[in-house]
Amino acid sequence: MTHPLPAFLIAYSDSSFTNPHEVVLPDEPKDCRGDFTHMGAKYWGIESRRHKATTVLEKEQAFSYDHDAHNWFLIGLKTRAEVSSLTISTKWYTGNQVRAVSVYLKDETTGQNKQVINRAALKPDSEHSFDIPPTPATECLVECYYEGGIARVNLFGTPMGTPIEQVNLLEGAKISHISNVHYGDPARAVAGNRKEMHMFGWESARTGFGEQALFHLKKPAKLEEIVVDTYLHRLNAPLSCHVFALNTSEDKIDALMKLAPRWKLVFSSGKEAMPENFQTYMLEQKYLPEKNFRIKLHLPDGCPWQPLLPFAALTPDTFHRFPLPDAAPVTHILYMHYPNGGIHGLKVHGMET
Repeated sequence: MTHPLPAFLIAYSDSSFTNPHEVVLPDEPKDCRGDFTHMGAKYWGIESRRHKATTVLEKEQAFSYDHDAHNWFLIGLKTRAEVSSLTISTKWYTGNQVRAVSVYLKDETTGQNKQVINRAALKPDSEHSFDIPPTPATECLVECYYEGGIARVNLFGTPMGTPIEQVNLLEGAKISHISNVHYGDPARAVAGNRKEMHMFGWESARTGFGEQALFHLKKPAKLEEIVVDTYLHRLNAPLSCHVFALNTSEDKIDALMKLAPRWKLVFSSGKEAMPENFQTYMLEQKYLPEKNFRIKLHLPDGCPWQPLLPFAALTPDTFHRFPLPDAAPVTHILYMHYPNGGIHGLKVHGMET
């Protein structure tokens, strides 16, 4: 069999017992017998917690069972390809393997999303091979019925073109107005390329209430996409990210930062509070005695900061891609996330002008 198509893990619903990024490696699943972690016996690949399909109905002294309940994981191909087969290994999973899978292939270029495997049964500690009609794809979604482990999924086929190496416009940019560098810093996030099998990047302290970093681009650029990668930040990823930009001269930036978006509280009574130092306000609990409020990002009328990504939710250990609106070239990018936590990778793609 030819070499598998290069792939990476974009996102997944659950892998409580393992490092899920091993599931897309071409390596032979490692024999971990006799190797233990705090979670028990160590396994290679992806393994979810139990009881996905079963729910306790305590008041009825009964259980409900959902035949369609499933976990999932999403694989990205590093190059668009015509996929003609795939292999699924449950090696070393002798009684805790996923029982069945459905597989979908999505092609970003055409928008096609095609199911190529429908709830195929998986055997314990076995290698499974599936031939499918050749299908163009950039992503592969694997649905797991209902829970359990899969050691490896590899896709095979013919690449359709060569990988496009997109330039990260943040590389070499000056970085200022950084809110917190407790563990790592924004420059490490710019350099993050999933080369480690551990957390790496920019992680702030837990006392943060809104983090930020300002990137001074080397040249004005038109932006197309931002990537926020929370790779292996499974329990400490931020909840959201926000991106704003300016086209201005360097000598004006300090004054314009005073007009940057700020966090505010909107109380259930209708009152609002926009403290000068939001972190101190929250840590000192100055919102009391009113406890019911919403936290929002405030952009005043006439704000010079262009909202490219005003609000986007983040999830743990996920490769997030956010297309940006077509806009005029910018010289400065303000990246923010809320409330605190860690990101592995931060990339902005586009074209210098």
